[in-house]
Amino acid sequence: MDSTLEHYLKNVLPYRLYALSTFSLFLSFAEKYPDGGKFECSVDGKTKIQGKSSALTNPSIEMGIIHSRVLLEFLGLKVDSGSGLGEAKARKTDINIQSFGLPKVAKDQALEPCTGDKAQAEKAFVQVITAANKLVAHSTETIEMDTSAINSYLMCSKAIPVLFNLHFYQPLGLSMPDKELTSEPAAPNKAKHRIHCALRCLRRYMLKE
Repeated sequence: MDSTLEHYLKNVLPYRLYALSTFSLFLSFAEKYPDGGKFECSVDGKTKIQGKSSALTNPSIEMGIIHSRVLLEFLGLKVDSGSGLGEAKARKTDINIQSFGLPKVAKDQALEPCTGDKAQAEKAFVQVITAANKLVAHSTETIEMDTSAINSYLMCSKAIPVLFNLHFYQPLGLSMPDKELTSEPAAPNKAKHRIHCALRCLRRYMLKE
C-alpha cells in the first residue's frame, strides 16, 4: 500500500467517521433547541464563548452533511438523475473504495442492512447528499432542519459506519476505527434525550451490522 492510501486509511477515514458522531450529537441539540439555547464554552474553567447554541450546532451539522456525502461517494454512491441512489463516477485523482481493491457499493447493498422501509432509507441517503450539494456546498437554499430532515440525517449518521464496516473494513480484515464522540458526562435530561434520539432513529430504520 502506498503512502497516500495508508494516510487515507489511518487518518482521513477515521477523522470523517468520527465527525459523524459529532454530527449526530449536534442534531439532537438542534432538535431540542430549534431556536438555539443558551451556550457557554469554557476553557480551563474560564468562559471564552457564549451566545446561542446554534452558533456551534449549525456549522457542525453542515460539516456532518458534507462528511456524509464524501463518505457515501467513497463507497460509490451518489444521487442519480432520477433522484434515487446511483453509482458515483470517480475522477482519476479521487481516492475511493476501488483504490483499495474493493468493489463499489451498489444501491441494493446500501439498503440491504435496513430491515425497515427501504424506500424511506433511500430517501434519507438522497436527502443528505442533496443537502450537501445544494444547501451547503452551493447555498442555493437554507438547510432543512425540520423533524423529517433531522431524522434523515440521524439515520445517515448511523447507517454510514455500518456500511463501512460491512463493505470496507471487514473485507480488508480490519477493525472499525473508534468513531464514538467522547465528552464529559452530560446532565441526565440531556443524556436521556440523546439516547432517545438514537433509539428512535434505529427503531425506525432497524439498521444491523
